[in-house]
Amino acid sequence: MVQKGAPMLSDDKSGLHIQVYNYVLDQIFQQKLSYGQKISEEEIAQNLNVSRTPIREALRKLESDGLVEILPKRFAQIVTLTEDDMRQLGTVKLQLDFLAAQLAVHHGSNSDFAALERTNESMADALARDDHYQLLRQDAEFHQAYIRISGNALLVRFHHQLQTRISLFQSISLREKPDMMSHSLEDHQAIIDALYSRDVNNLLHVIVPHIVRFYNIDASVYSLMLADFSNGRNPIPSSTTQLTH
Repeated sequence: MVQKGAPMLSDDKSGLHIQVYNYVLDQIFQQKLSYGQKISEEEIAQNLNVSRTPIREALRKLESDGLVEILPKRFAQIVTLTEDDMRQLGTVKLQLDFLAAQLAVHHGSNSDFAALERTNESMADALARDDHYQLLRQDAEFHQAYIRISGNALLVRFHHQLQTRISLFQSISLREKPDMMSHSLEDHQAIIDALYSRDVNNLLHVIVPHIVRFYNIDASVYSLMLADFSNGRNPIPSSTTQLTH
């Protein structure tokens, strides 16, 4: 019998490993998987009615994303992320977001920004209902949608690999700090407002504290990044087109 809440699988056998991959991510959003926890192939096979082949393909993809550790001839388990791991991840994310901010202002349309606003409203609703599952999913969707607006497929791919680990960290942390996401809504709205105004400088000054606070990044790191931007080493496109849909 398929477990309640499990995703429906399609008849496309070639895509089963992607659906198993998404199933494991869904378990993280539901806070059912924790650091170092063994992933049961037997349980997945029973719940989703699939063979071991797509399960193992999905586990290899999760391993390449840095979310799963596969112990040879034993089992696969969720990785354990330390505070230092997250600081390093946050530093990389901060630099990616610097680039994404400039590209989003250049390529994004007002309809793109309106979609972000709707996602943030869904997140606010989940927070009000204390629905951790939707809270984590909508926060992940907000950040991934923001990166997609950049229009750079490589940047989107890099960010996705980071986002899987970010979601795991959030899932674990939210158990101990249930109010930790409360500031994110205000930060997200400030990001949206800066996008609407096409103000890259303001956008970066919103993004920096949002990321720095969550990942506990050293002040010297982000101060240097902002200084580089202010000195023109990360140039803003000379012209931006105001798009309205």
